[in-house]
Amino acid sequence: MNQTYRNKFLLIDDAFLLEVHNLQRKTNQAVKHPEPVVKLDDPWHEKHDVFGNPNVLYDDQEQLFKMWYTTYIEVVEQYWEQGAKQCYAVSEDGIHWEKPILNMIEVNGSTENNYIFPPMRSLEYSIFLDPSDPPSRRYKMIFQVRSKETFWAEFHSPLCIAYSADGIHWDRPQHVNPVLRGVNDFAWGVMYDPDRRKYLLFTRRVPNLPRDISLYESFDLVNWQDMGRVLVPGDEHDPPELFNFQSMTPFLYEDFYLGVVGAHHSLPEAETYEVFNKPPQDYPSGDILGRVNVQLAYSRDGRTWSRPVDRAAIIPVGQPGSPDEGMVFVPVSSPIIRNGETWIYYRAFRTRHNWWDTREYIKKHDGDVRDAECGMLAIMPEDHWVSLDAGSEEGWFLSKPYAPPSQLLVNADAEGGSIEAEFLTPYGQPVEGFTRADCIGISANGKDQEIKWKGNTSPRDLNEKYRGGLCLKFYLKNAKLYSYSLIEPDPDGTIKRYWDSARWNEAILHRSNNWGRASNAPAGGLPQPTGTQNTSGTRFGPNPRADAKWS
Repeated sequence: MNQTYRNKFLLIDDAFLLEVHNLQRKTNQAVKHPEPVVKLDDPWHEKHDVFGNPNVLYDDQEQLFKMWYTTYIEVVEQYWEQGAKQCYAVSEDGIHWEKPILNMIEVNGSTENNYIFPPMRSLEYSIFLDPSDPPSRRYKMIFQVRSKETFWAEFHSPLCIAYSADGIHWDRPQHVNPVLRGVNDFAWGVMYDPDRRKYLLFTRRVPNLPRDISLYESFDLVNWQDMGRVLVPGDEHDPPELFNFQSMTPFLYEDFYLGVVGAHHSLPEAETYEVFNKPPQDYPSGDILGRVNVQLAYSRDGRTWSRPVDRAAIIPVGQPGSPDEGMVFVPVSSPIIRNGETWIYYRAFRTRHNWWDTREYIKKHDGDVRDAECGMLAIMPEDHWVSLDAGSEEGWFLSKPYAPPSQLLVNADAEGGSIEAEFLTPYGQPVEGFTRADCIGISANGKDQEIKWKGNTSPRDLNEKYRGGLCLKFYLKNAKLYSYSLIEPDPDGTIKRYWDSARWNEAILHRSNNWGRASNAPAGGLPQPTGTQNTSGTRFGPNPRADAKWS
């Protein structure tokens, strides 16, 4: 049993904040691995094969990374890729990958390859490990297939499901497929929400210009409910060229549902024209047209989504000459969280999202496209998604009240600067012995840095006198604060059990028609104000104000 419990507070939104002064909220970049982790360098790949759609999971049972990826045939005469072959690879460290000879599929007279499905016109999918099912169905796949006939019929292919015990041999339940009509033309992200015990599928709706993100929910992967659009690009914080999302892949991180979003920059006046016609050299935004980078989205409930105001890329397009100089496509499986870090495997392009650039590349390389795309890895350090930043002029923020902890730890970069803190009552009164003057702050870079005070007493000793909690006021100078944690004694695990159930408690509130078919629908009328529920998203209450006061 854990002897302490950590309440960690990320700074992605204002849920824990009352006031913020002279600080900026910044979105931070993941750290790219310097080299591709998967390339088409095997003898069974032909010059017209191009890499696509890395889908990576970590199998805890086997202590192994597993990757599924696609190769397409792409030649200069055709506009759309075809001849999809599905490949399988494994890795012990997530960096060095082995492509086992499976001897399952014959291509060009040989089975010496790592293919798991026969070549098709087109196959797109997202694979995930399903904790809700027995081992024989622990791997799940949401997929679509397209053929010459479906293209001729001009309909978007419906989504189907498949399941597997080992991720190599797959069964497709004929009696239920397809499970979702043609709601999209490509790219989706799926996750299992353990609190609502639902599968969440995020995809772009059709008609899909401009492209945005819609949510579909299901209890069984067969019957789906359309929850509508949840994230739409092209607001006052986006440049005119950003009005398309390629896709969004969701995952759970601490108190948040996070999404990695493919942000596609196009010609506002005529996207289709830009796809087929190269902009003039002196065109003002010509350098970003056709580029796709990865941005961040976040949600407290999986249904209401936002993006940081600064819209900075967490995985930007690479420098000229790099494998991802053209585009960065989000993974088709949820990023992997290991030891606090988030590993994001992505599809890297040397070309932009248009036909003229692809055609030029194919001609320049004599039809050999094996190096045009590859699988790359970017790692987001623990909690580094968003920070509150201060420059040479000091800034501060005030938190909502919470029970004083036994320790205060911060994840921050304060090299060349400082971070200090003090306790205040909700009336704004400094607490004796725990003022800024008493504080021993930090001035280093790293996680789990402890902020202390000069006295020998613990902040935890304040609980009896200051029932109802105390506010924390942080002072930053030349520093970035990613998160702070309150460490509480928890000898019997009571606190952990409480907060482990808090998000679930919110998920089961406000249901209507308890005995009827609509028992899982939210109640009508105005929703309960944010911040008044005992949830891991707010932890305080009542306080319906969602946004802090910024100055």
